[in-house]
Amino acid sequence: MRRRHVVRFALGYATAAFVILQLADPVFPAFGLGENALRILVIVLALGFPPAAVVAWIYDITRDGIVRTEGGTDNVVPRLALLVVTVSVVSGLGVWLAAVGVLAPPEPAASLVDTGSAFQEPLAEYDPTAPIRSIAVLPLEDFSSDRSFQYFVAGMHEELIAKLSPLEELRVVSRTSVMQYSDTRKSAPQIGRELGVDALIEGSVNRSGDQVRITLQIIHAPSDSHIQTLQFDREVGNALALQTEIAHEVAREIDSDHEEDLFDRTVMNVSPAAQDLYLMGKFEYDRGTPEGYRTAFEYFSDALENDPDFAPAMAGLAGARFLRGMEDGEMEAAELELARTEAAEALAMDGQSVEAREVYSYIERSVPLVIPAPSTPPSVSASASTNSVRVVMIPGTADSMRIDLSDFEDAWVSAGTALGQRIEEQVRRRSMRVGGSDGQQQALAARQLMGSGRFSEARVVLENVVVASPNFSPAWEMLSRAELSEGDLSAAVDVVTRWQHSGANGAPDEQAVDALREAVHEDGIQGYWLWALDRLETNQRDGRDMHTELASANAGAGDLDGALEHLIMALQHGERGLLTLRWDPVWDDLRGDERFKELVQQISAMRRSPMNGRGRGGRGGPGRGNSPGR
Repeated sequence: MRRRHVVRFALGYATAAFVILQLADPVFPAFGLGENALRILVIVLALGFPPAAVVAWIYDITRDGIVRTEGGTDNVVPRLALLVVTVSVVSGLGVWLAAVGVLAPPEPAASLVDTGSAFQEPLAEYDPTAPIRSIAVLPLEDFSSDRSFQYFVAGMHEELIAKLSPLEELRVVSRTSVMQYSDTRKSAPQIGRELGVDALIEGSVNRSGDQVRITLQIIHAPSDSHIQTLQFDREVGNALALQTEIAHEVAREIDSDHEEDLFDRTVMNVSPAAQDLYLMGKFEYDRGTPEGYRTAFEYFSDALENDPDFAPAMAGLAGARFLRGMEDGEMEAAELELARTEAAEALAMDGQSVEAREVYSYIERSVPLVIPAPSTPPSVSASASTNSVRVVMIPGTADSMRIDLSDFEDAWVSAGTALGQRIEEQVRRRSMRVGGSDGQQQALAARQLMGSGRFSEARVVLENVVVASPNFSPAWEMLSRAELSEGDLSAAVDVVTRWQHSGANGAPDEQAVDALREAVHEDGIQGYWLWALDRLETNQRDGRDMHTELASANAGAGDLDGALEHLIMALQHGERGLLTLRWDPVWDDLRGDERFKELVQQISAMRRSPMNGRGRGGRGGPGRGNSPGR
């Protein structure tokens, strides 16, 4: 090779190719030649090297011109044969590269959003007349100079969600689901697709001393269109009343006909110092650490020293005491009873307080797990109502009916406040440990999560259930439904397919799965619901009572009147699945219907009723008693 100067030729070829490519990089664009032309040049130079090297082996360039290299035989046939074979192989390789599309122009790249992990789809058009049926309140940014008011910003975010959630015409995504978007760089359309909502609220809080500026923007997610900007410049003073005022303004901007009495819970008589201490306690509590619970306990205690009748602070004290004991190991019976007493007292102060209801409910549920021995619940004021039945009107009819309120307790759905969520998580983890692989216990936990719109968390639990207990049919059904609620139709179909492949009892057969795939192929998500409706109606003929499920399948299939008929029957039967009406996206198309709104109001009123007769429905008053443990 050295004698025939092939090595020298190879170095020269590489140098020349490098120079050509360096020149082509700026020159090609000037003549309208894009990346594809540069790619073709690189491939041509690479494919051209083998035949050029063969030619260099046969011939040499001298002062006398191109001559045959010395030292070989006079027979030129083998050399020409080598050249022909080389050219043929290289040509075949070039044809193959063209066939697989390497030489074809690349597809136009989609615009990137976020951090490059997702492609931007074409934006939808914004129709100002179209109603907003679902919304997500993203975590607010803290623009305060010293970043010392994060507790106020976190409290503003939580209360904004809590105050918007009662609107029956609106589905508000849970706080847990939106926390993943803190400091996100994702675009509004991408977040809207992931959460399945029409609109987003984003904003900032800038507090300096007693002055605060809160700026909120309402954005139409699919079109990334700005709907409205709201700005509030206030003295902090009554922080909780300020949060209620802001939520009221946002609700009025979304729907001018919203019920104002949903915002009538007043906190005007709570001292500003107690409110500030309460918000600081909630911020520490929500850290979810033993140190956070201990610090929160001190803040809640100080808040109650400033205002002994502040029910949410009393509920926070009970929750912090309970969680502090749970984190320290096995909880002492005396400490648990003290937490129960404080939770009951908070409920007696204000039977309408969501915080008090949730803390009481989840502490009560934990008692058999922490202390298996029989235990008598703490007494509440004897003047509290003991009526657990409500007479309601059936929407769209002149009939009335009696509903047992015990079926609508808060424990059937997951917590909606930070105080309740931490206790719920502890109770759920303890239930899992005690119940082991009990699929029914885990499925109940998943149902609670789904009942409050926390579908991603429910999916994790249900995946464990179907692996450990594949014969537990409700887990498969809920898992498919959770995937669907997350907007992933193909994943929902895959769950049904896995269920069939598992051979578990109650699984659909191969013919049913084929029918599902065909229905989805023809009608998309509506086809899925039509398939589910057929299965539900078959099960109903077998004697199962499932009006809420039938209503959801009818709603998903587009039969809104049929869905409402089944919802009314579900109310007559007192089905607890009605508690999902606020959170499940399958109901979004019904949210503007007056009959549906009236139905949601009835269910909300029942859920807000004193729990099984516990609580007075007012603040303070007889039966208050001294706060224990302080």
